[in-house]
Amino acid sequence: MANNNLETLAQLYRLFLYKKKDIIAIQEKLGIGGVLAELTNANELVVPPDSELMGKTLADSYELLLELVGDLIPIQEKLGIDVNPVLEVELRRDKASSDKPIRLFDLLSSLEDDIVVIQDKLSIIGYTNQARAEEVDENVRTRLRKLEEFHGPLEDDPGVILPKYGEMGVKKIRFTGEGLPLFPNLTPQQLHEIFVKNSAGIDQCPCLV
Repeated sequence: MANNNLETLAQLYRLFLYKKKDIIAIQEKLGIGGVLAELTNANELVVPPDSELMGKTLADSYELLLELVGDLIPIQEKLGIDVNPVLEVELRRDKASSDKPIRLFDLLSSLEDDIVVIQDKLSIIGYTNQARAEEVDENVRTRLRKLEEFHGPLEDDPGVILPKYGEMGVKKIRFTGEGLPLFPNLTPQQLHEIFVKNSAGIDQCPCLV
Protein backbone atom coordinates (compact mmCIF):
# COMPACT_ATOMS: atom_id res chain seq x y z
CA MET A 1 0.00 0.00 0.00
CA ALA A 2 2.82 2.40 0.87
CA ASN A 3 4.41 1.85 -2.53
CA ASN A 4 1.09 2.64 -4.23
CA ASN A 5 0.93 5.90 -2.32
CA LEU A 6 4.44 6.82 -3.44
CA GLU A 7 3.49 6.10 -7.05
CA THR A 8 0.40 8.30 -6.73
CA LEU A 9 2.44 11.17 -5.29
CA ALA A 10 4.99 10.80 -8.08
CA GLN A 11 2.23 10.90 -10.70
CA LEU A 12 0.73 13.98 -9.07
CA TYR A 13 4.03 15.86 -9.05
CA ARG A 14 4.67 14.83 -12.66
CA LEU A 15 1.29 16.30 -13.64
CA PHE A 16 2.24 19.59 -11.98
CA LEU A 17 5.46 19.59 -14.02
CA TYR A 18 3.39 19.38 -17.19
CA LYS A 19 1.41 22.38 -15.92
CA LYS A 20 4.73 24.15 -15.50
CA LYS A 21 5.57 23.43 -19.14
CA ASP A 22 2.13 24.77 -20.11
CA ILE A 23 2.69 28.05 -18.29
CA ILE A 24 6.22 28.52 -19.65
CA ALA A 25 4.84 27.99 -23.18
CA ILE A 26 2.20 30.65 -22.51
CA GLN A 27 4.86 33.06 -21.25
CA GLU A 28 6.87 32.44 -24.41
CA LYS A 29 3.80 33.08 -26.55
CA LEU A 30 3.16 36.38 -24.77
CA GLY A 31 6.83 37.38 -24.53
CA ILE A 32 6.72 37.84 -20.78
CA GLY A 33 8.89 36.56 -17.97
CA GLY A 34 8.17 35.14 -14.57
CA VAL A 35 9.41 32.84 -11.84
CA LEU A 36 9.14 29.90 -14.23
CA ALA A 37 11.00 31.59 -17.05
CA GLU A 38 14.44 30.40 -15.97
CA LEU A 39 14.18 28.15 -19.01
CA THR A 40 14.27 29.80 -22.42
CA ASN A 41 12.04 27.18 -23.96
CA ALA A 42 9.33 24.95 -22.52
CA ASN A 43 10.82 22.04 -24.45
CA GLU A 44 13.93 22.29 -22.29
CA LEU A 45 11.97 21.26 -19.21
CA VAL A 46 12.19 17.48 -19.18
CA VAL A 47 9.45 15.70 -17.25
CA PRO A 48 11.02 12.56 -15.78
CA PRO A 49 9.18 9.25 -15.42
CA ASP A 50 7.37 8.43 -12.20
CA SER A 51 10.21 6.16 -11.12
CA GLU A 52 12.48 9.20 -10.79
CA LEU A 53 9.92 11.16 -8.74
CA MET A 54 9.19 8.58 -6.06
CA GLY A 55 10.59 10.82 -3.32
CA LYS A 56 8.17 13.69 -3.99
CA THR A 57 5.61 14.53 -1.31
CA LEU A 58 2.31 16.41 -1.15
CA ALA A 59 4.26 19.35 0.26
CA ASP A 60 6.47 19.34 -2.85
CA SER A 61 3.44 19.43 -5.13
CA TYR A 62 1.87 22.19 -3.06
CA GLU A 63 5.03 24.30 -3.26
CA LEU A 64 5.11 23.86 -7.04
CA LEU A 65 1.41 24.76 -7.24
CA LEU A 66 2.05 28.09 -5.52
CA GLU A 67 4.92 28.76 -7.92
CA LEU A 68 2.60 28.07 -10.86
CA VAL A 69 -0.19 30.26 -9.52
CA GLY A 70 2.29 33.07 -8.92
CA ASP A 71 3.10 33.14 -12.64
CA LEU A 72 -0.43 32.39 -13.82
CA ILE A 73 -2.07 35.45 -12.25
CA PRO A 74 0.00 38.05 -14.20
CA ILE A 75 -0.85 36.18 -17.41
CA GLN A 76 -4.55 36.35 -16.63
CA GLU A 77 -4.29 40.05 -15.84
CA LYS A 78 -2.40 40.71 -19.09
CA LEU A 79 -5.07 38.92 -21.12
CA GLY A 80 -7.97 40.52 -19.27
CA ILE A 81 -9.10 37.18 -17.84
CA ASP A 82 -10.67 37.16 -14.39
CA VAL A 83 -8.25 35.82 -11.80
CA ASN A 84 -9.49 32.66 -10.10
CA PRO A 85 -10.37 33.82 -6.58
CA VAL A 86 -9.70 30.37 -5.11
CA LEU A 87 -6.14 30.29 -6.44
CA GLU A 88 -5.53 33.95 -5.62
CA VAL A 89 -6.52 33.41 -2.00
CA GLU A 90 -4.41 30.25 -1.85
CA LEU A 91 -1.34 32.15 -2.96
CA ARG A 92 -1.72 34.56 -0.07
CA ARG A 93 -2.93 32.30 2.73
CA ASP A 94 -1.03 30.72 5.59
CA LYS A 95 1.35 28.32 3.88
CA ALA A 96 1.63 26.25 7.05
CA SER A 97 -2.09 25.42 7.13
CA SER A 98 -2.66 21.74 7.81
CA ASP A 99 -5.46 21.35 5.24
CA LYS A 100 -3.30 22.05 2.19
CA PRO A 101 -2.82 18.35 1.28
CA ILE A 102 -6.59 17.81 1.46
CA ARG A 103 -7.31 20.76 -0.82
CA LEU A 104 -4.55 20.09 -3.29
CA PHE A 105 -6.65 18.13 -5.78
CA ASP A 106 -9.34 20.83 -5.82
CA LEU A 107 -6.66 23.44 -6.43
CA LEU A 108 -5.19 21.36 -9.25
CA SER A 109 -8.61 21.27 -10.90
CA SER A 110 -8.89 25.05 -10.68
CA LEU A 111 -5.39 25.47 -12.10
CA GLU A 112 -6.16 23.14 -15.01
CA ASP A 113 -9.36 25.03 -15.84
CA ASP A 114 -7.56 28.39 -15.85
CA ILE A 115 -4.73 27.15 -18.05
CA VAL A 116 -7.18 25.69 -20.58
CA VAL A 117 -8.99 29.04 -20.84
CA ILE A 118 -5.69 30.79 -21.64
CA GLN A 119 -4.60 28.10 -24.10
CA ASP A 120 -7.91 28.38 -25.94
CA LYS A 121 -7.55 32.15 -26.10
CA LEU A 122 -4.00 31.86 -27.52
CA SER A 123 -4.69 28.77 -29.68
CA ILE A 124 -2.08 26.73 -27.81
CA ILE A 125 -2.25 22.96 -27.42
CA GLY A 126 -1.15 22.13 -23.91
CA TYR A 127 1.79 20.03 -22.84
CA THR A 128 -0.55 18.27 -20.43
CA ASN A 129 -2.05 16.67 -23.52
CA GLN A 130 1.41 15.38 -24.30
CA ALA A 131 1.19 12.81 -21.51
CA ARG A 132 -2.08 11.54 -22.91
CA ALA A 133 -0.75 11.72 -26.46
CA GLU A 134 2.31 9.67 -25.56
CA GLU A 135 0.12 6.95 -24.07
CA VAL A 136 -2.33 6.93 -26.99
CA ASP A 137 0.50 7.16 -29.48
CA GLU A 138 2.23 4.12 -28.02
CA ASN A 139 -1.02 2.12 -28.04
CA VAL A 140 -1.62 3.00 -31.68
CA ARG A 141 1.95 2.19 -32.67
CA THR A 142 1.66 -1.20 -30.96
CA ARG A 143 -1.44 -1.92 -33.01
CA LEU A 144 0.24 -0.75 -36.20
CA ARG A 145 3.26 -2.98 -35.54
CA LYS A 146 0.87 -5.90 -35.21
CA LEU A 147 -0.78 -4.98 -38.51
CA GLU A 148 2.62 -4.78 -40.17
CA GLU A 149 3.58 -8.23 -38.90
CA PHE A 150 0.54 -9.70 -40.64
CA HIS A 151 0.31 -7.54 -43.75
CA GLY A 152 3.79 -6.22 -44.49
CA PRO A 153 4.48 -2.53 -45.23
CA LEU A 154 1.57 -0.29 -44.25
CA GLU A 155 0.06 2.59 -46.16
CA ASP A 156 2.17 5.73 -45.77
CA ASP A 157 0.74 7.95 -48.51
CA PRO A 158 -0.98 10.98 -46.90
CA GLY A 159 -3.15 11.24 -50.03
CA VAL A 160 -4.60 7.86 -49.13
CA ILE A 161 -4.56 8.08 -45.34
CA LEU A 162 -6.10 11.54 -44.80
CA PRO A 163 -9.23 10.96 -46.93
CA LYS A 164 -9.87 7.78 -44.95
CA TYR A 165 -9.60 9.75 -41.72
CA GLY A 166 -12.12 12.17 -43.20
CA GLU A 167 -14.52 9.36 -44.01
CA MET A 168 -14.46 8.41 -40.33
CA GLY A 169 -15.35 11.92 -39.24
CA VAL A 170 -11.84 13.00 -38.23
CA LYS A 171 -11.61 16.55 -39.57
CA LYS A 172 -8.12 17.34 -38.32
CA ILE A 173 -5.23 15.68 -36.53
CA ARG A 174 -3.82 17.88 -33.79
CA PHE A 175 -0.29 17.93 -32.38
CA THR A 176 1.23 18.84 -29.06
CA GLY A 177 3.90 21.52 -28.67
CA GLU A 178 6.56 18.86 -29.21
CA GLY A 179 4.97 17.59 -32.40
CA LEU A 180 3.43 14.45 -30.94
CA PRO A 181 0.21 13.47 -32.70
CA LEU A 182 -3.00 13.50 -30.69
CA PHE A 183 -4.53 10.46 -32.35
CA PRO A 184 -8.30 10.28 -32.43
CA ASN A 185 -9.84 7.31 -30.68
CA LEU A 186 -9.86 4.85 -33.55
CA THR A 187 -10.73 1.19 -33.13
CA PRO A 188 -8.37 -1.57 -34.31
CA GLN A 189 -10.79 -2.18 -37.19
CA GLN A 190 -10.56 1.47 -38.27
CA LEU A 191 -6.77 1.44 -38.08
CA HIS A 192 -6.83 -1.70 -40.20
CA GLU A 193 -9.01 -0.01 -42.80
CA ILE A 194 -6.77 3.07 -42.92
CA PHE A 195 -3.28 1.58 -42.92
CA VAL A 196 -3.56 -1.90 -44.47
CA LYS A 197 -3.14 -1.75 -48.23
CA ASN A 198 -5.90 -3.44 -50.21
CA SER A 199 -7.60 -4.52 -47.00
CA ALA A 200 -10.60 -6.79 -47.30
CA GLY A 201 -12.55 -9.00 -44.94
CA ILE A 202 -11.60 -6.93 -41.89
CA ASP A 203 -13.91 -8.83 -39.55
CA GLN A 204 -12.17 -12.11 -40.40
CA CYS A 205 -8.59 -10.88 -40.26
CA PRO A 206 -6.51 -12.81 -37.67
CA CYS A 207 -4.50 -9.69 -36.83
CA LEU A 208 -7.56 -8.31 -35.04
CA VAL A 209 -7.99 -11.33 -32.80
